[in-house]
Amino acid sequence: MKRIRTLLFATAAISLAVGYCLRLLFPGSSIDERAFLKQIAPGLAFSEKKVSPPHYATTDNFTAFNSYDLVPSVRGYAGPIKAMVVLSPDGRIVGVRIMEHNETKNYVRYMESPDYLDRFTGKSITDQFQVDKDLDGISRATVSVEALAKTVRESSRIIGSEVLGIRTAVEGRGLVFGLEWLWYMLLFSTAVSFYFMSRKSKKFLRARDVFLMVSIPLTGLYLSSPFSVLQVFNAVLMRPSSSTLWYAVIISTFFSLMIAGRFYCGWLCPFGTLSEFIGRLPFRKWELPAETDYKWRRLKYVLLAAATAVVFISGRVEFGNYETYVTLFSFHGNIPAWTLVALTLAANIRIERFWCRYLCPVAALTGILTREAKGYPGAPTCPIGIKEGPFISECIRCNKCYRKPAGSE
Repeated sequence: MKRIRTLLFATAAISLAVGYCLRLLFPGSSIDERAFLKQIAPGLAFSEKKVSPPHYATTDNFTAFNSYDLVPSVRGYAGPIKAMVVLSPDGRIVGVRIMEHNETKNYVRYMESPDYLDRFTGKSITDQFQVDKDLDGISRATVSVEALAKTVRESSRIIGSEVLGIRTAVEGRGLVFGLEWLWYMLLFSTAVSFYFMSRKSKKFLRARDVFLMVSIPLTGLYLSSPFSVLQVFNAVLMRPSSSTLWYAVIISTFFSLMIAGRFYCGWLCPFGTLSEFIGRLPFRKWELPAETDYKWRRLKYVLLAAATAVVFISGRVEFGNYETYVTLFSFHGNIPAWTLVALTLAANIRIERFWCRYLCPVAALTGILTREAKGYPGAPTCPIGIKEGPFISECIRCNKCYRKPAGSE
């Protein structure tokens, strides 16, 4: 494991350096803003871009602008959302198109569509632009939709005030506070408490199934925020979110790694829950030789290294998205993605926690960061197939096999 950890960290460091150098040497093509202007207002002739504030204008006082030029601090779940906006002389929106963003496409596919963006058309810059009030929300993409609404509203009001002479109130930027992160932290803190209690008495192990079952509707469906390597990639690439839930999920998971290893995988992961429950169905399991099993477990580290290299070199987080739970809980994916979901879930009938064992990037990431711990010898009832231990990097801390180490207090 030490060698795997070293190779993964070296891959990450080298890929970051290479990606940074490539972006310095080859900045790439900038956004063709005029192409978006033609999409939104093909009949209008705009001037060259003016500087203060940055905007385009027509002779009859229509204005257009890149929202990021005016409010660069407004962020979605994974960084800024750059939108081209066209305003009429009386401060009404002629059209909006998203030019660039780093949100997970599975969740925001509808937000990008003309059908959704056209709902901004005709709104006045003095309107609220409040999701689920005067703008439709999108389930599983709340933070992204709120960020889009805010960047359009605030940038439009700046142009309205400074160019069109329409007085409006301009808000400052802040985190998106809500109750979602409180629900997640309540689940997390309660589960951690029962984790430690189950190390003292096996009777508390029954609570683990409760937390697993709650994780599916809460973390998977309602919050749509299972821990993902995409979150880590965005954090490393300095693309923080405006969502307190984003911070809650990342910070709590890394905190649990320090005190309880792969606790998240064993107690809170909604996809791991589905995998484990399917594996409990009364079908005969394939008995893999231990050497073969542990050899194939290394595959997930290879996949994580490859995804890390591609993402950090390209700077494109979506290139590293092969996580089945993103497809499943966003309810969106192409045919290969849904095929992978179906196959990895069905495989649990014969091999317990198939995805977690061999393919999961979160399992790989948490595995290399898990510290050595005593008291986990493995058992025939292990939900991830560790019959004999210690293989602490593979252990999901279900505590079924936990035995208090001799000599400990």
